[in-house]
Amino acid sequence: MSHPAADRIVGLYEDRAADWIRDRGAALFAGQGGLDEAKWLDRFVAALPPGASILDVGCGSGWPMGAALLERGFRVVGRDSSPALIAHARETLPAGVWEIADMRDPPPGDLFDGVLAWHSLFHLTPEAQRRVLPALANQVGPGGRLMFTSGPAHGETLGEWRGEPLYHGSLDPADYRALLVEAGLSVEGDGAETGVWLARRAFLSAK
Repeated sequence: MSHPAADRIVGLYEDRAADWIRDRGAALFAGQGGLDEAKWLDRFVAALPPGASILDVGCGSGWPMGAALLERGFRVVGRDSSPALIAHARETLPAGVWEIADMRDPPPGDLFDGVLAWHSLFHLTPEAQRRVLPALANQVGPGGRLMFTSGPAHGETLGEWRGEPLYHGSLDPADYRALLVEAGLSVEGDGAETGVWLARRAFLSAK
């Protein structure tokens, strides 16, 4: 059964889009929530070819992660459920491709060199994550990487943002590992302690 606060997530980010744009800007890139985002982004794109294609799922306004990827010369497709946040991304980051879409909907059929779900997948219920994570993993092309953030254990928690409840859901780390391996990815960064998962698909073997 879906949690009321989980159902509110899409509407919350749309209703408070202007606040999110102010709160989550380039100035926070050095580390929101105790994470060194620049460091993790560098790990994510390490060994990707110049101009690699990256799908940013739950991209918000495009700042700061999408903007940092574009600055590094990557081709970025960002998807988010908030029309207002996507409009801001289109206006301020015209080099990217920004699409209105719910991550629970079927993803685009293309393969990408990188798939990123930074501070977004964990807004889904554990049940929804079990469906969505394999679909995201299937978007990763040969030699590509998937990176996402999660909670430390199976369950649901409520935070608070600007006076409103903010939902977070998580699977158990063992479940994340199993889903990634089942999707054909190898785990390069285990999020059990850091909260950041990094996985990679092997290159196709030459026949």
